[in-house]
Amino acid sequence: MIKNIRTFYSNINYIEKSLFIIIAFFPISLILGNFFINLTFLLIAVIFIIDLSLNKNFSFLKDITFWLLIIFFLSLLVNIFFSIDSAQSLPRVLKVLIMIPFIIQMKKLTNKYSIEFEKIIFSFWSVIFFVVTLDVLFEIIFGFNSIGFSTSLDGRIASFFGEELIVGSFFYIFSLFFISYFLKFYNNYKKIALIIIFIFIFISFLIGERANFIKFFITILFIYLFILEIKFKKKIFGITLLFIVMSLFINLNEEAKYRYYLQIKPLYTKDGLNNFLKQSKYGAHYNAAFKIFKEYPVFGVGIKNYRFESSKEKYKNEDYSKTNLRWASHPHQIHFEFLSETGLFGYISFLIFIITSVYLSTKSYLKNKNLFQLTSIIYIVVFLIPFLPSGSFFSTYFSSLFWINYAIMMSYIKK
Repeated sequence: MIKNIRTFYSNINYIEKSLFIIIAFFPISLILGNFFINLTFLLIAVIFIIDLSLNKNFSFLKDITFWLLIIFFLSLLVNIFFSIDSAQSLPRVLKVLIMIPFIIQMKKLTNKYSIEFEKIIFSFWSVIFFVVTLDVLFEIIFGFNSIGFSTSLDGRIASFFGEELIVGSFFYIFSLFFISYFLKFYNNYKKIALIIIFIFIFISFLIGERANFIKFFITILFIYLFILEIKFKKKIFGITLLFIVMSLFINLNEEAKYRYYLQIKPLYTKDGLNNFLKQSKYGAHYNAAFKIFKEYPVFGVGIKNYRFESSKEKYKNEDYSKTNLRWASHPHQIHFEFLSETGLFGYISFLIFIITSVYLSTKSYLKNKNLFQLTSIIYIVVFLIPFLPSGSFFSTYFSSLFWINYAIMMSYIKK
């Protein structure tokens, strides 16, 4: 395989070589932090401009993906004029603009070198993911990771991300790519794939990030039930056994019991979701965001302005026990973030952008049956589940996870 990669790599131009290298090491930029993430996308934007000036290839202007991105970007640009502090909004909007050349270049490589792209990029990503997974297991066993990072929060894992407890989202994304890679290129080893899936579910569970575990479980359950080719009875038996093992573990492990039962105990009562939200800081965030939306229903307070507006006394609500914690950098939920910061105009624009993109990519998947595309489609759909806590759509790290999946989802659309 390495010999084939070398042969392929020697036969492509320098622009394509650069793109392959940058994209292959993208997961490492996520681990290293925001500076390297931004540098990755900036380098690809520069390569895009160089490529355009040298080859004069404007075929992307005929691509609906490009125009969907442009219209979505323009909707965010309009929001700046109505923002209570446009200086806060502008950098976040410009980051979306930089994503456009990234997605164009990803689509160009995927269309031109589909098999090579999958073998090179996803194999590199799988190796990096495997190293992170070993590090996570090391920390689960010893209480600190391989370079000494640990967390003070019981039941949570830090891994290479240190104080940023976001390894669960990293594991969620790249485990799906790993499984897709394994199922495509090692499809004869279905029993091994089944074992890998159950191991990944349990590792995600042990990482302790509940929202990411739920999202991962929903996504992997879909793959397990509808994509993995084993008898249905065996699937039911496997999932039943998994629930039994996880239930026993929650009852026997105090940290797991606290994270997955005691902290969310209000959910198990009558009117559970409402009770949970009223006793949770997330509920306080959501409530403040919705009240901000009602104050600024058309255009919101502006991107990245929830953090300033939510601290005002008028958004206090004593029905929520954590109302004094309502202030945060963002509302921790994608729907409330768009409603409070972009109003109905931005929220509807976002929904049109997402729904159209998912529709087009789903049509493409039904025709081509590409598993990588399907995985990213499911990720984008699960990303939109209401009330589940999430990172900010406009933050560097979490937006990168979204855009890499969006790029893969749209890259397999041929027309």
